[in-house]
Amino acid sequence: MNDSNQTYPSPLQQFADMASSDELDLTQMALLIALTEYPNLDIKVERGYLDSLAEGVSRRVEEQGDLLGKANVLSEYLFDEVGFSGDQENYYDPRNSYLNDVLERRRGIPITLSLVYMEVGKRLGMDLEGVGMPGHFLVRVRSSQDEVLVDPFHRGIFISEQECAIRLQQFVGETVSWDRRYVDGVSDRELIMRKLRNLLAIYSSRKDHIRIKILEQWMDALRVPNSDKY
Repeated sequence: MNDSNQTYPSPLQQFADMASSDELDLTQMALLIALTEYPNLDIKVERGYLDSLAEGVSRRVEEQGDLLGKANVLSEYLFDEVGFSGDQENYYDPRNSYLNDVLERRRGIPITLSLVYMEVGKRLGMDLEGVGMPGHFLVRVRSSQDEVLVDPFHRGIFISEQECAIRLQQFVGETVSWDRRYVDGVSDRELIMRKLRNLLAIYSSRKDHIRIKILEQWMDALRVPNSDKY
């Protein structure tokens, strides 16, 4: 069969189709977003790298009998051994917001490092969710008996709610009072939307109107499930 004339969905259409699902594939959606900047990106290769990260620590995680042990081993592996770290010097470098760049450079901002932590952890059978604090992003690791907050931007350390409140004051000042809802979990859809908004803010500050328009299209696709616009 000759399929040379067969047309395939654009990355944006693929993204819109995935957005219509109740369960989102965070890895795939983040890499589809990266195609806007890197059109020749090989998504299979990038997914394979996440798989290899999980394989590299799977036995050590399995050997841990409790939640804290598993989370600690994963943090030590990703941040001490592999070398992922928060990019504090060039925080607003757009490369910190593209998953493929973060995997290659091993540097990122809180949300993309949290995404790496979550996607590797999920491959190991861990129960994880994103926590979208104002001005920061964390990961909650859960079990039937316990839970812990992890801060991937600061080398995967465990962080208490009280420490989150202190950190919020450091980010936005004392004008904002602490609310326990700030450490509520966010949906995968909210995580991807926040990722897009971060990129939009970066390119808006640079008055990059072409990229602004592209990102607005992707945000619309995420907001409107089952859209046939793309």
